Amino acid sequence: MLSKIRASIGDNTLLKIGSINAVSVMLQILGGLITSKLIAIYLGERGMALLGYLRNFMTSSLAAGNLGLSNGILKFVASEKEKNSLLSKLLSTAIALSAVATLAVSIILFLGASYWNNQIFGASQDYTYVFKLLAVALPFITANGILLSIINGQSAYKKVVKIQIFSNLIGLAITVLSIIYYGLQGALFSLVVSPAVILVITLIALGKQGDVLRNISLSNFDTAALRKLGSYTLMALFSMIVLPLVYITIRKEIGDGAGYWDAMTRISSYYVKFVATLMTLYILPQLAKATTDESFRKEIFGFYKTVLPLFGVGLVVIYLLRDFIVGFVFTKDFVPMTHLFKWQLLGDFFKVASIVIGYQIIAKNNLKLFLITEIISLIVIYCSGIYLVRKFGYEGASMGHCFSYFIHLLVLLFIFRKPLFGKTIAASE
Repeated sequence: MLSKIRASIGDNTLLKIGSINAVSVMLQILGGLITSKLIAIYLGERGMALLGYLRNFMTSSLAAGNLGLSNGILKFVASEKEKNSLLSKLLSTAIALSAVATLAVSIILFLGASYWNNQIFGASQDYTYVFKLLAVALPFITANGILLSIINGQSAYKKVVKIQIFSNLIGLAITVLSIIYYGLQGALFSLVVSPAVILVITLIALGKQGDVLRNISLSNFDTAALRKLGSYTLMALFSMIVLPLVYITIRKEIGDGAGYWDAMTRISSYYVKFVATLMTLYILPQLAKATTDESFRKEIFGFYKTVLPLFGVGLVVIYLLRDFIVGFVFTKDFVPMTHLFKWQLLGDFFKVASIVIGYQIIAKNNLKLFLITEIISLIVIYCSGIYLVRKFGYEGASMGHCFSYFIHLLVLLFIFRKPLFGKTIAASE
């Protein structure tokens, strides 16, 4: 039996990468459980909420800093790696743009630290230093994101996983020590500093994947490459800046109880991370190389047949163990969040099922279609979130999450109905 399972995994690239990635994800989950427990013990529900605010703000800041070019770099490294001249122009242009944007955002963050503190945490909270620290760390975080995209674009899956493993271990050490010795201040510090420190690990591991950087220079800056990258920038900036701001708005609407929702999203991020990293490692590069409806359909249904059922079973197990999980990961003060599980888990199933299809939009650089789907999604998330929070309290945030991703999945299935189901329908006729 075990030999058959090993053979099955060996014949399926998606499952093979998933099994390699599992070690990294398990470490991330373990690290997340440890930090969540520490946050619950040392910081409580209020501290959990404040970290959620900063996490959303950092997502927007990082997107503005790298102009959302990570997916574009990954796509072009994967699809144009045999065309050295074109790839050099694309990378030179992307790195130059990202450097300028990162510098601008860092200056804005540093000089406007007091303003951002008041907007995110409120005038009664003084964490101005956090935004100044983020301004200093941002260039390092941006550089790390670019290098990881280059490595991933070359399908160096094992190397990416190894970087993730060491990064998780170092990040965990920084977080644990910071929370134990400095409480909330330390937690905010570690959230900003840990991603910057990871650059050192990536540089050490870069190896031959860094050869594509040899011809990077300002002289290779190219306006044609700029146009190709522009749509990736707009796509990433739109979703990675606007969506976190929507979540900040919903979190403020919740008020008391926002920490419970943030605790639920933390648990959600642990198990979704496995599938999300698998999609980034394998699905996105494959879709970038796919040139026909048949190859697109093969990747999507391959994911639906292998990974999605396992993910669904995992969600059922998590739901059945929800009381134990809350007590184990947090404290008895977080028991009220158990009501959120059914909505969050179901919403995450719809989320994963829809994201894998939505990656085709990114892979094929379809800006118009991306904006249409994202605008619809953001409107649904905002309206359903605000309405349901006002009607059901913090539980409404998870209900809105479920409803919005269900709608998102239906929209994507409708848009891609022909490439996904066209041949099957034609055959039945």
